[in-house]
Amino acid sequence: MGTRSVVVAVSVALLSAGAAVYCYSRAEALHSEARWLLERGNAQAIEYAQRLDSTVADEQLKTFSSRRSVMERAHVWQRGQMLGVMGAALSLLAAYMLFLLRRLDSQLDDATGDDFQTPLPPSPPPPSNSTPAFVPSAHR
Repeated sequence: MGTRSVVVAVSVALLSAGAAVYCYSRAEALHSEARWLLERGNAQAIEYAQRLDSTVADEQLKTFSSRRSVMERAHVWQRGQMLGVMGAALSLLAAYMLFLLRRLDSQLDDATGDDFQTPLPPSPPPPSNSTPAFVPSAHR
């Protein structure tokens, strides 16, 4: 687990964030178009109320159906935006975890590396004429 894994995770996070920003800009453009179509449909409704012409009503229905299709496309881009935000957040979390694992690994290498480099001095042999550690006694 080296530096490459952290760099890859951060790169994926940046890529996901860029995709989320792009999806946001596309969804916002479609929402703007949908607002314009809504205003156009409302204007057609007012015109229909004044003239009572069925062709204006048909145009209004076409306008509202095109607004519906535009809104459906905008929702698809919004889903992409949410996926991009979640992907960026998860990638940043993974990058942080990989960074912590890398730090822990280097600390463990430092801690175990010192033991292997400085060998312990040999222990002196126990004296042969020493008294036993446990002495049996009559009082129990």
